[in-house]
Amino acid sequence: MVSITGWLTICALIASCAAKQPVAQYRPLPPLREQDALENKWVQMRYDRIPEILERHGYDAWILTMREYAEDTAFRALVSSTTQFWGRRRTMWMFHTNPNVTSPFHFVSLKDDLWDGLLDTLEQVNPKKIAINVDEDMAFSDGLHTGEGHKLMSKLGKWADRVTPCRDIGVEVIATRAGGKEQLEMYRLLQENVWAMIQEGFSERVIEIGKTTAEDLMWWFRETMVWKLGSRTWFHPSVEIHRSPDEPAVEDHPAMREGDMLHVDIGIYAMGMNTDTQHLGYILRSNETAPPQSLQDGLAIANKMQDFNRLEMRPGLTGDQVFWAIRGDMTKAKLNEHGRIYSHPIGDYGHSAGAVIGMADWQTSIPGGGENKVLKDYWTSVELAGVNYIPEWRREQNFELEEDVYWCEETDRFEWVFGQQTEFHLVQPKNRKHGHGHQHGHGHKHHDHEHKHAGHGHRHGHKNLGHHTEASWMSRVAAKLGWDIVRWI
Repeated sequence: MVSITGWLTICALIASCAAKQPVAQYRPLPPLREQDALENKWVQMRYDRIPEILERHGYDAWILTMREYAEDTAFRALVSSTTQFWGRRRTMWMFHTNPNVTSPFHFVSLKDDLWDGLLDTLEQVNPKKIAINVDEDMAFSDGLHTGEGHKLMSKLGKWADRVTPCRDIGVEVIATRAGGKEQLEMYRLLQENVWAMIQEGFSERVIEIGKTTAEDLMWWFRETMVWKLGSRTWFHPSVEIHRSPDEPAVEDHPAMREGDMLHVDIGIYAMGMNTDTQHLGYILRSNETAPPQSLQDGLAIANKMQDFNRLEMRPGLTGDQVFWAIRGDMTKAKLNEHGRIYSHPIGDYGHSAGAVIGMADWQTSIPGGGENKVLKDYWTSVELAGVNYIPEWRREQNFELEEDVYWCEETDRFEWVFGQQTEFHLVQPKNRKHGHGHQHGHGHKHHDHEHKHAGHGHRHGHKNLGHHTEASWMSRVAAKLGWDIVRWI
């Protein structure tokens, strides 16, 4: 729990950091050959740090052994994802702290020469304490499969007595972003592409009011990340529609309507890096130029919680310590107590190794993950839900947001990788969307252009996910009367 002075300092930092929401543009990834070269460079930089990690936790060596399709959870951290997708045969690494012996020992074989090489290296290194990845609670430190563990222990001979499980090494190796500013810039490129995709998806260029459904938009996002961004994903994107109870229920009328609030949860994967982003959009009514103030206030509440989360994270603190500090900040700021914090590390995995800060359904200290410490050279997804009462809807509403942050040496705090959503993405109503010079998205002018899907010959340009079907004013009248009108002529 922070002091009043500390809390006032955080509030001052939040005010000083306020900036206009950035406008994103699609940026191409490097060619695959260059991606592989960069990843191999970053992997070597991570290799170079491992002896220091071993020493910090009191170990002289760390052995990882696995078989094809039964890889250790640390495997992703030790290879280029562009060219190495699985282990081969039996794949083994041994990292150690002896500066006079090459590290790591790395061998791929199903023959006994692999074990002979391991034993020979152990004789040269002479480690007093050897770590293996076995842990009851932490997946990132429990990658040694049962059968492979039995095989290892049977082959180690006299060295078997020096082997002990270690949680901290696997967590820290996977958590650390070793590629420096070069890797961060590539990660920022991925984040900007996600923002650009959301800005386009939450616009009248893609959404046709009265026609487009959440499922339509989900698949548009999925296709766009593959064919336009050249990336993959670690989870299928989700789109939700939040609507006034005075309008027809989404379950019965899934097509998007004026006055709907939209939510997307989306992440992409490329070059061994995952992103995780949640944004909000709003479909303007014909008589609106902005969302209702209560919705804007809900977004602002979530923004405050995001900043509390970002600024309370300090290297050396546990996830639980950060969680309770944020809850203290929320109480002092008199934010709705129903707001939830569930931030997580991100990197090689979407829900990666490191300090877990709350869980969506578990707003307290988290056994295992909550005990892990925040690190430098480390990325986290600041994920949470602010809550505000919406008088127009006569209920409380969640405002779920998520942005990724990195530790910045220059500012001595965590900063947004690309930006923070502080304004709704806006979908213009039908009777304004063909006007000249209208304001698009969150206030920036929209410049028309067309593009092609890579791998497809067709152009989708500004075509949205439906056809023009109804006048917006008549749509609202019909909704009030409970009519299900498909087309007005």
